[in-house]
Amino acid sequence: MPPTGSVARAAPAAASHRAGAVAAAAARLARRAGVRLPDDLALWHLAGGRPAEAPTADGERLTPDAAAWALVDALAGTLTAEQRRRGAHYTPRPLADRVAGAALGAQDRPGAVVDPACGGGALLLAAADRLAAAGRDRATVAAELLWGADVDPLAAAVTEAAVALWSGGTPPASGHVVVADVLDAGAAAWPTPPAGGFAAVVGNPPFQGQLSRATARSREDLARLRAHFGEVVGPYVDTAALFLLVAVDLAARGGRVSMIQPQSTASARDAGPVRAALAERARLVDLWAPTERLFAARVHVCVPVLEVDGGSSGSGDADWSGQVAAARGVPPVPLPTSGRTVPQLGERARVLGSFRDHHYGLVGHVAEAAPGEDGHPLVTAGLVEIGALTWGRRPVRFAKRDWDRPVVDVAAVRAASRRLDGWLDVVLAPKLVVATQTRVLEAAADRDGRWVATTPTVTVVPLDPAELDRLLAAVCSPPASAWVAARSAGSALGAESIRVTRSLLEALPLPTDRRAWDEAVAALAAGDLDGYAEAATAMHRLPRDAARAVVDWWRPRARSAWLASGALR
Repeated sequence: MPPTGSVARAAPAAASHRAGAVAAAAARLARRAGVRLPDDLALWHLAGGRPAEAPTADGERLTPDAAAWALVDALAGTLTAEQRRRGAHYTPRPLADRVAGAALGAQDRPGAVVDPACGGGALLLAAADRLAAAGRDRATVAAELLWGADVDPLAAAVTEAAVALWSGGTPPASGHVVVADVLDAGAAAWPTPPAGGFAAVVGNPPFQGQLSRATARSREDLARLRAHFGEVVGPYVDTAALFLLVAVDLAARGGRVSMIQPQSTASARDAGPVRAALAERARLVDLWAPTERLFAARVHVCVPVLEVDGGSSGSGDADWSGQVAAARGVPPVPLPTSGRTVPQLGERARVLGSFRDHHYGLVGHVAEAAPGEDGHPLVTAGLVEIGALTWGRRPVRFAKRDWDRPVVDVAAVRAASRRLDGWLDVVLAPKLVVATQTRVLEAAADRDGRWVATTPTVTVVPLDPAELDRLLAAVCSPPASAWVAARSAGSALGAESIRVTRSLLEALPLPTDRRAWDEAVAALAAGDLDGYAEAATAMHRLPRDAARAVVDWWRPRARSAWLASGALR
């Protein structure tokens, strides 16, 4: 660690109360574990001195390991609401063990490990356990093989103290745990980092999604990060993804990176440049995507594992989102994506997204339909089921109120907005309305061209209206759901949901077996779920095992939606 006095001076005055509470906990835990902590720990400086030791042990005796983890928990208990809003979350031990194991488990004799956003040291303690299990002496592990950095001086100090507890009294060597922003400093955050890089990089960096005001970057921060990383720093990429770029720079050739990420890193469009930059330096060897939320972050997480190879690995977006999808149980669907014989949906239809200005442009121009009147039904995503629309049978929430049979005054909308007038010219035509954030793809056909669909939906307007039912059968098919799921996994609001986007629908491969396609159209119209599932999969001419897997995956997810639509017979 840097000289402890400088760490103490770096601490803001507001942190003194937190530091005192954590230091007192460290003193108690050390006594219970029978460990003599060094007198020059940064934690003592931040707290204004070593707390007086109790004359007798308070509580049952602890092992050094248990005392170290209890100190990390003590720091987590002092985390402020503002720090949580800014994306700081400490890592529970089972998750830390899994992350460290992914980074170190493949190495015969693992070497130096670094956490560039170490918090209280949970991941470094998990790595220390792995290193000790591999035969390394605890004092050597603590002094020589553990490195960390954090912008919070107290977090860095607790990391140092936790490692000292774990080892029985040996802290990391001077300069190994530093107070620094590694996104700015890179390897220069440490005075003497290992020559050639670290054997393993672990981390649970702050999650800072850019759609939240609390975690959004300032213009100055964006400019600073772009100066360091270049144009891969898009306006909406989560800061956590940028730590992956730092991590591959810190790792030695052949080293591994295992880092907790929001699942959006695996598939979000704005993280695409980061994934592409990583592919130039490292190979994605694994990606774990649990369905449950494992700690306090309000997003689903994943743990990509990258092996640094120093050259282009060819890993692309399908590797990331596909592995998240595989963890969700989505079967692989080998649909062809190019070639003259396999057209894409975008070649047969205009695919249009819906936007906020469409939504707000409709506000004030919606009313309940009079008895016997249908007019231009207002369609929301919640009304769309597989092959059916529940308008008039299910309530609608729009503009902060509930509706039973909402219709749009199209003439008034046209008169109020030239832009929406042009949009209505396109969408008031025979079309499909596709819901987003659903367990399988759900679309309904507007054969008369009267519906006005609002966000979040996607509209598909066939170039040939006679193809409307065929395109409906294609979009709702089991292979289409699995294909989109594999490319959008991690970006939906729910762990089991599929996020449908305009660009993915445009690229959706269309069926190649016209006879089976006709059978699928007939089964969908007849409300025959099982017959539709079989024919709509057969029309893509998948291998037998792949076809069976996708039908088995799709059918239970689709059945509840099919029943809700009233189409199942």
